[in-house]
Amino acid sequence: PSGPSAPDAPDTPGSSETGKDPTDEKTEAQKKAAVVDTLNAVRKDYGNNTPLTMDAEVCAMAEKMAKLQLDSLLGVYGNDPMTSEQYTKDWNAISKLPVKGKKLVGVGGYGAYPTETVIRGWAKDTGKWKPALVTSTEATLVGVGVVQNTDPKTKDKYPIMVVVMTY
Repeated sequence: PSGPSAPDAPDTPGSSETGKDPTDEKTEAQKKAAVVDTLNAVRKDYGNNTPLTMDAEVCAMAEKMAKLQLDSLLGVYGNDPMTSEQYTKDWNAISKLPVKGKKLVGVGGYGAYPTETVIRGWAKDTGKWKPALVTSTEATLVGVGVVQNTDPKTKDKYPIMVVVMTY
């Protein structure tokens, strides 16, 4: 799909990134808060001093998007989700919904909790949605959504999908 609502493809962790470490005792809430803290720090480095506040509604939306991104990685939308009409329809169904009267500004998906390196990479991405997470001063709300992969055939390769969205 093309045009303003075309989704960016989700990133998958590379060999230099670690996935979910079972010895890590941080709660999911702490991990989400750490992602937001890191995103806010990277935004400041890019001269964006508009702080993002974690919002439960945005987190719920990000969780829906994380499920969509994980499904796309698992082939639910075929070999190339970017050419799937159903993927585009499902992506738009989530991305076009306002939260607290605000429109979606930025979104990025990753197969682990995004690190500072990942977030800095989003700022340089050529798509529309990932750079906006870092550079847009419009957004004031942020959500982090996490879904676990329960598919026995693929959960070792893709244990989780994490999506960050800003409004």
